Amino acid sequence: SLTSQTSRTSIKFPPQLASVSLTNQLSPEQKQKSVSSLALSNCSVPWCHQEASVLQKMEHKRKHSLKENFNENENKESMSLKRKHITSNNLSETTSKHRTLEEDEEEAEGCLNSGNSSAFENHLCDIRYLEDLEKNQLIEMLKQAAALVVTVMYKDGSTQLRTDQATVSSVKGIVILLKSQVEEGSGPLDASASDGILEEFISDDRYIYIKIEQSSIWGQEQDIHTQFARKVLLQTLKCKCPVICFNAKDFVRAVLQFLGDDGSWKQVAGFVGLDPRIAAWLIDPGDTVPSFEDLVAKYLEKSITVKVNSTYGNSPRNIVNQNVCVNLRILYSLMMDLCSKLKVYGLWQLFCTLELPLIPILAVMESHKIQVNKEEMERTSALLGSRLKELEQEAHFVAGEQFLITSNHQLREILFGKFKLHLLCQKKTLAKTALQKSPSTSEAVLNVLQDLHPLPKIILEYRQVHKIKSTFVDGLLACLKKIKGFISSTWNQTGTVTGRLSAKHPNIQGISKHPIQITKPQNFKGKEDEVLTISPRTMFVSAKGHTFLAADFSQIELRILAHLSGDPELLKLFQEPERDDVFSTLTSQWKDIPMEHVKHADREQTKKVVYSVIYGAGKKRLAACLGVTVQEAAQFLESFLQKYTKIKDFAQATIAQCHQTGYVASIMGRRRPLPRIHARNQKLRAQAERQAVNFVVQGSAADLCKLAMIHIFAAVACSPTLTARLVAQIHDELLFEVEGPQVPEFAALVRATMESLQHVQALELRLQVPLRVSLSAGHEWGCLAPLQEALGPA
Repeated sequence: SLTSQTSRTSIKFPPQLASVSLTNQLSPEQKQKSVSSLALSNCSVPWCHQEASVLQKMEHKRKHSLKENFNENENKESMSLKRKHITSNNLSETTSKHRTLEEDEEEAEGCLNSGNSSAFENHLCDIRYLEDLEKNQLIEMLKQAAALVVTVMYKDGSTQLRTDQATVSSVKGIVILLKSQVEEGSGPLDASASDGILEEFISDDRYIYIKIEQSSIWGQEQDIHTQFARKVLLQTLKCKCPVICFNAKDFVRAVLQFLGDDGSWKQVAGFVGLDPRIAAWLIDPGDTVPSFEDLVAKYLEKSITVKVNSTYGNSPRNIVNQNVCVNLRILYSLMMDLCSKLKVYGLWQLFCTLELPLIPILAVMESHKIQVNKEEMERTSALLGSRLKELEQEAHFVAGEQFLITSNHQLREILFGKFKLHLLCQKKTLAKTALQKSPSTSEAVLNVLQDLHPLPKIILEYRQVHKIKSTFVDGLLACLKKIKGFISSTWNQTGTVTGRLSAKHPNIQGISKHPIQITKPQNFKGKEDEVLTISPRTMFVSAKGHTFLAADFSQIELRILAHLSGDPELLKLFQEPERDDVFSTLTSQWKDIPMEHVKHADREQTKKVVYSVIYGAGKKRLAACLGVTVQEAAQFLESFLQKYTKIKDFAQATIAQCHQTGYVASIMGRRRPLPRIHARNQKLRAQAERQAVNFVVQGSAADLCKLAMIHIFAAVACSPTLTARLVAQIHDELLFEVEGPQVPEFAALVRATMESLQHVQALELRLQVPLRVSLSAGHEWGCLAPLQEALGPA
């Protein structure tokens, strides 16, 4: 394993990070190995003196200045083959003319610093202008570096460290700080840092710039640069030393775009990047999207002002580039500080074994496009739009007046002011709004009222159709405009407090698997009153020659609840030979009725009660979900917990531990602080108690799903033949796109890998219940069939 030694603490990387192997499996011998001698604090750099002497001789041969011109609008003749250095800044008064990454039409004259013997020292060196010997030296420097600090630079001069990431321009290049050793003394960041500018650069630090923006005018030079840039980036990705990057996923995605879609994703599979945003999120899960500036202010002890928003539009170019270099050093210091804190909080192993390996996985997922049937989606949008207009007209007719159908206030006036429906359902207590204490117009209330008047039923269908149209049809069409005929979600690793992944643009996780049925609009062809089935998932189609394969952890949260509670009845349910329907068996156990007498309604009721316990829904939400009174819901909960007494004991023990420590933890050590557990307000305290139980179960399920992603991704990356791509993660379900002939082999790999996570020796994970995975396949996501049916007869 690697060791990163700072002045604050020793940071030992688990063996998973040191190994080039992608198996993520450790033997006990590996686990017990002592820390490698590769330490940042004493990393020897034998190339240093060699490099100086070689480059000094080369410098004597250069007696003329080098012209600098990076304007892409210049013709080929203006692009000199002469070697150029690009200085980020040199604050010494004895330094000769500075060089900057200038892209304007002005020519800048510059000469080499007479006192410098290295092409890289105190420079932001553009690798396009290195000679062959210097290129070799750079590769050796990357191999020998004690740490690399990386950021993506955009066309306007901003970087990933910019506060407002929504306004960044297209990617231009990548800046890397190569650290040969850790600074001794007061700490990783020199005390002279003030207003974001350091008095001087550490002489052993090197800064390089890699242009990855494609240019058509370079010709052969462009090809040579591209080949060397690929070599540098691939060396960076497989580097054994710590690689630090804020929003590392975006860096990997930028590299993937540069490498091209030629199977190169397997080359990034082993990348391990230390991301301070992820580290900070593990420490404080409630802080999901902090900026670099926020984290510096929150975690670094010294008063440091970072300048992250300077661009070529508001600052001189040499100042912009100088700030980039300074910020990279601050980023290094920040990461070292967070690493120390992760170890103190017991989160280091979780960070290294579960979160860091996900970075390249998510980048690869974002670089893969899923095909969508655009014509069918546009037809569906028009159909749903017509149905919405009809429903609006029906609502106005039965209400006897026109009103804004999306206005809860106007709807409330009609339902309860005009028709006084709340007086007609005296047996059931209707929910009220939190502020005005007026009768609610929620789905649960409308379900209660729909037998009393036709309007509530119309409103329910309108809302359902409107949600499908606006979110899952028109929302997807908006994403299709960016990438014609395809979508690719953006995945957020730090977007939830439970550890679950989240997605946006589009939110593919929110697309329901359950189709809706609507009455055919009158202006569409077909039989009158014909019922149409709408399923947005059917519009996602696999690529030619490929098949979708979905792998779903069966009852994962219920199994985790059985493991954590140790309830003998629940354990028996899963440890005995597998039953076809777990919830029917559970219903039979709970209500003490024969299996053959269990009705669908009974099964659904049991399922909702179970998940209300897991999610900490409480009796009021359960009542609304079941369509019963709060008293009846409370009786259901109490009856269930009396049957499965260990579940109640587990919940009470979890809450007691949270009261004592202020946080709860998942099976893999993920933490969620819950300060409201000590609130004087009883409602806030009760909410925190429900969140505590929910987190332990749901957070543990999220851990297992991430672990499954990592192991399967690693297995495919190592395989010389398998090409399957993970395209989406819908909480406890993984969706892959697989070449048709590879489906049987890959399906077997997926099932074996996911079910083997019951016991993971390297992580000391041993569940009391087996894990089961259901597999389905098909060419449309919404029409997947059980695997054996999809494959057909042998």
